[in-house]
Formats: sequence, structure tokens, C-alpha cells
Amino acid sequence: MLKTSIERGEKALMENENLNVKETNWHETLTVSLSSLRSQLGEEVRRRKAVITPIEKILSALKDPHNNAVTLYETTQLLAKVSKTLISPEESEPLINQLNLIAREKLSDLQFSFARDLRLAFEEKGITLEGPPEKLVAGLFVIHVNMATRQVNMTFSRQPVTDKKVKLDVNRVVSAYQRAKREICERNANIEELLKQIFETCQRVLKLGDKPAGERAPIVECYRELVLTKQSNAFRKAPSKGGFLDYPKTHFIYDMLVARQENRLTFENNKLNFGPSTIEVGADSSKALFLADSALNGHFIKDIYFTREN
Repeated sequence: MLKTSIERGEKALMENENLNVKETNWHETLTVSLSSLRSQLGEEVRRRKAVITPIEKILSALKDPHNNAVTLYETTQLLAKVSKTLISPEESEPLINQLNLIAREKLSDLQFSFARDLRLAFEEKGITLEGPPEKLVAGLFVIHVNMATRQVNMTFSRQPVTDKKVKLDVNRVVSAYQRAKREICERNANIEELLKQIFETCQRVLKLGDKPAGERAPIVECYRELVLTKQSNAFRKAPSKGGFLDYPKTHFIYDMLVARQENRLTFENNKLNFGPSTIEVGADSSKALFLADSALNGHFIKDIYFTREN
């Protein structure tokens, strides 16, 4: 009887273990299935939310499209990108196109209003702005207005004159212009000394390139050598960022503009000449430099050379 009881106990234990194994397998299978379903639904929710969020922003912006023109434009671009995963092109494209049309129209209105306010602010300083709202000219400077990014980029001779983009604010733009004009155009530059330095620099560049005197020297290389020429002896012995004397391209270009306008291009009977580049080379800033004649006009210069005058 004891043997029978033991056998029954062992049998019950085995059946219980099998039941536990089956229960464990069932639990694992169900957990995996539910986790997979949750992941799929979660991804679906995220995709739908990515589309619903910009739609809600657009609906809010449409309540006052003029003042919300930038938001309307930016959010429409986002909607066009994210809606592709949920909405067919047949449904989304007409809607996106209509929103883009409204946004661009309101951006244009906003740009016109900003340009009007900017013109008035400059007029108070005795300066007349010329050109369309997106590209205003103030003397030798061009003010590029980008309403979509809410920023202003200011250039002279196609070179930026600010360390970073200026925020879309009338007072900040006026201040940036005044600072750039002061730093570039109101320096006490010694043109005669500059011509001497350019002449010596040109000869040095030619010598380094094993070219005879009188040949053409690359203007970009001459400019770089000119910057080094302006450094102090202390800097040359122990170069440091704090001891570096900067001579930005905008300063060099402006000095060359003054020299050309005033016909002060001669050093000891050696006249400075400029060799224009082709359009292809001109697009490469490592081979050519754009020398301005005015705010919008100028020439790409590839090299410079001196000719002897009697």
C-alpha cells in the first residue's frame, strides 16, 4: 500500500509539473502577442499624432493668418512631410497646395509690412533703402530678409558682415547695419601703405611660386599673405589667438573699392591691375574674390599684377 501511495504521489507531481509547463508556455505566448500588438498600435498612434499635431497648429494659425504667417508656412511644410504615411497624395496634395498658397501670400504681406517699417527706421537715420522687400539695399550693403526663417542676412560684396543671422527686428537690423558700416567703411585706412604691402606681398607670392616679377599672382593667396604681413613680430614668434590682428575680406574689398574709385592704385610707378576670372572659377572662393563696385555689382577677380608706368 505504501508503494502504491508513493506511485500516486509521483504521478500527481508529474501531472502538476506538466500543467505548470503548459501554463508557462501559454503565458509567454500571450505576453509576446500582446507586446507585439501594443508596439504596432503604439506606432500607429505616434504616426497619427505626428499628423494631427501640425493640423491642430494650422487650424489655430488660420484664425489669424496674417500675424501667424510664419507658423502657418512652417507647419504646412511639416504636414506635407508627415502626412505621406497616412493620407494619399490625391487627398493631401490639393489641401497642402491651398495652404501653401495662403501661407506664401500672408508671408509676402508680412514681408512688405516689415520692409515698410524698416524703410521708415532707416529714413530717420537719413538713409534711403532701395529694392524689393526681400532684398533691400542700404548704400553698399544688401539686407536679405527671410520671413520663413524670421532672420535677416546682411552682406557687403557678397560677404556676410555679421557673425550670425540677425533676428527679424527693425531695431536690431538698424543696429547691425550701423555697426557693420562703422567697422568696414569708417576705418582710417592708409591706402598708400596698403598698396606698398600688396606690392611686396605680390612679389613674395610670385617668388614662392617660382614665377618672375610682373607675372600674375592669385589674389586669394596674396590676400592670405597680406594678412600675415600685418601681424606683429611678437605674434610671429609666438602665435596666439589673442595676438592675431584680423584683416577681414570685407575690409580688404572695401579698401580696394576706395583705391579704385579714387584712382590710387600706384606704388612707386607700379600700377596695380586686376585679372577677372571666368564664371566657373568665380564660384570657387578658394580661387577668386568678388570685388564690389556697388552694393549689387562687381567682378570676380582671379589674380592681380603690377605694370611699370613711366
